[in-house]
Amino acid sequence: MDLASLKTRDNSEKHRFEIKVDDEMAFLDYKIGKSGDVYMVHTEVPEKLGGQGVGHKLVRESLEIIENHGCQIIPLCPFVRSFLQDHREDYGHLLSEKAKL
Repeated sequence: MDLASLKTRDNSEKHRFEIKVDDEMAFLDYKIGKSGDVYMVHTEVPEKLGGQGVGHKLVRESLEIIENHGCQIIPLCPFVRSFLQDHREDYGHLLSEKAKL
C-alpha cells in the first residue's frame, strides 16, 4: 500500500471522511453543530489496515479539509483527541472554545 497516494474525501451525504484502500474503508464520522462546529465523533480503521498509518492520515487530512472550510472542531472521538494532543501545535487553532482534550 502506498499511503502517500491515498486521499481522504468528505462523504457529506454520510457525514464522514473516508479513505478507501482496495476493498477496505477507513472513516471518521462527524456531525455539524448549529454553530457550524464540526463534532468529530468516531474513527474506524479496518483491522486489515491497522498499524499502517491510515488512521493518522485520515485524521490529519480531515482536519485540513475542515480548516479549508473555516470551521472549528469539537473532538469527541478518543483517537482524534489523542492525535490532537500529539499535534496540538499544528492543529490546536482548530479547537472550538467548547472543545475539551
